[in-house]
Amino acid sequence: MTKRRAGRQQTAVGTAVLLVLVVIAVGVLVRQASYDPAPFRATSVDSPSPASNSGVSQSMAGEVASRLQGYLPEGLSALTPPEVFGSENLSDKIDGKAELYLSAGFVGLSCQRYVLAGDPASWLEVYLYDMGAPRNAFAVFSAQRRADGEALPLTRHAYRTANAVFFAHGRYYVEIVAAQADDASTQSIVAYAANFVRQVPVDQTEVAEGPPFPRDGLDQASITLLASDVFGFDGLTQVYTATYQTAAGPMTAFVVEQDSEAAARALADSYGRFLVTNGGTVKPQPTDIPGASVVQVFDTFEVFFTKGRYLLGVHDASQLEPAQHLAQRLYEAIPGSTP
Repeated sequence: MTKRRAGRQQTAVGTAVLLVLVVIAVGVLVRQASYDPAPFRATSVDSPSPASNSGVSQSMAGEVASRLQGYLPEGLSALTPPEVFGSENLSDKIDGKAELYLSAGFVGLSCQRYVLAGDPASWLEVYLYDMGAPRNAFAVFSAQRRADGEALPLTRHAYRTANAVFFAHGRYYVEIVAAQADDASTQSIVAYAANFVRQVPVDQTEVAEGPPFPRDGLDQASITLLASDVFGFDGLTQVYTATYQTAAGPMTAFVVEQDSEAAARALADSYGRFLVTNGGTVKPQPTDIPGASVVQVFDTFEVFFTKGRYLLGVHDASQLEPAQHLAQRLYEAIPGSTP
């Protein structure tokens, strides 16, 4: 009796399993009949994906498109809708780099892709950053400068690479990047940049020149405006730096302007305390620079001082004597007050 009951149970279980398998098989057949291969098609890395309007209204999108397309040279036409980004969603477009722009006074980004007539593979994208002020535009231009760049006589701060143009113009920082490094693309991006510069006039007083660093040994392309947390100290903001080639190797000079002489001296004191707190040791200063300080941080030296509203110095020098010499030159070159 027990064996017969067990046999019936096994038969019932086997029947249930077969029914489940039949249902699964029917589901697979139905799914195959309505199979859509689109999600599994490979997308060419050379083809741009359609741009979104990033929550921008139709009227604003139209205004941006009209403005950006106003600089188009012959042979280019819109490939995607325009995009507009603010501080709240900039990282959606340039993930990993947004903080650089935000810390430098970012206002907004407008961008759009264009394609060359008759060649769908030859497209380019324009990134127009409104940084609010020429100083801010130079800050991101200098921080983003590429080592392989070739100076371009477009604006005071402009260069090109094999497939792109980068420049600062007034309050704007502009990048134009082509998908291909060919003659037609290069001509198009340079022509677009030239149209923009010509149609957006900038008063020369709005061009960020930077401080008059002494020229001997200066790497002109190294001049950079750092917006915040300079040298790891949150009190240092809007600092110009420049690299000098010396007998002791490259050295970094820096200049930061404050609102007053008192503010410059207070910043110098704060920076000195920061260095000591982080392992620095105050050293004697045998130079003729009034009020100069020398702090050794492990095996490097910081030489810094104030002159009028400026805090100036040499950062992270491997040898003290050449650093003091460069500091003296810096002291003599930088005016004590803003004209």
